[in-house]
Parts: sequence; C-alpha cells; structure tokens
Amino acid sequence: MNDDDFPVWPPEWVEDHTLAAEEIVADAGSISFVSALRGDDKVLLSVRWPGGRRYMMIDPVGQDPPQAFRVGERSDDPEVSRAIEGVWSQALEQAKKLMDGEIRLGAPPEADQQDAGRRRWRRGQG
Repeated sequence: MNDDDFPVWPPEWVEDHTLAAEEIVADAGSISFVSALRGDDKVLLSVRWPGGRRYMMIDPVGQDPPQAFRVGERSDDPEVSRAIEGVWSQALEQAKKLMDGEIRLGAPPEADQQDAGRRRWRRGQG
C-alpha cells in the first residue's frame, strides 16, 4: 500500500465544502504535513507517510470538538515512526495555536507576527 491509496482529505470532510489556504506546512522527504481552511472555518490537518495518513479537523471559531483518526499502516522502521510522530507533534502544536487564537490559517504571516508581539493584558489586573 502506498500513500496514493489514501485521499489528501477524508471525503466526508470535504464533500459539499470549498477549501482555501491549502498548503504544505512541513515536508520531510517521504513525510509531509498539509493544512487547509474549509469554507465553514474548520481547519483540516493531514500528515502523510508511505502507507498511511493521520487526519485532524478542528473548529477554532466554533464549539465542535476536534476529530482525528489514522488510516493505513504504522511504519515498521523506528526512524520513520519517530519522524512521523515528530511531524504529528507539529500538527498538534499548530492545532493548539489555532484553537488558542495565536495563529490564523489563511491570514498573512505578518498579521500573526504582529499579533504575537502584543501582550494581552486585562484592565484592572495588576
């Protein structure tokens, strides 16, 4: 089984939806991490390796819980498995930042950098 046996996105996640801001976030040879913004503002994340994929869908602006699953086989090669876990960790970190409002998929990178430099203080707290 190779990575072409699995769709980039689960069909039920993209059916009747438009995708925007689709980009390769990380590419480590045979392992890659792709993200996309769905028309209803849900964010799709996918980590691909030869023989499998991991998917995650998050709702940074709504109340839907995250969904995640894996298809295909785990790698028997320990180095490849570690690399997959490392890229998946990047995906989880990006998901957390999206959920926390630290980054916005589809926004120009400079917008996130400007927001990152701001301190978020509440009035009346010392």
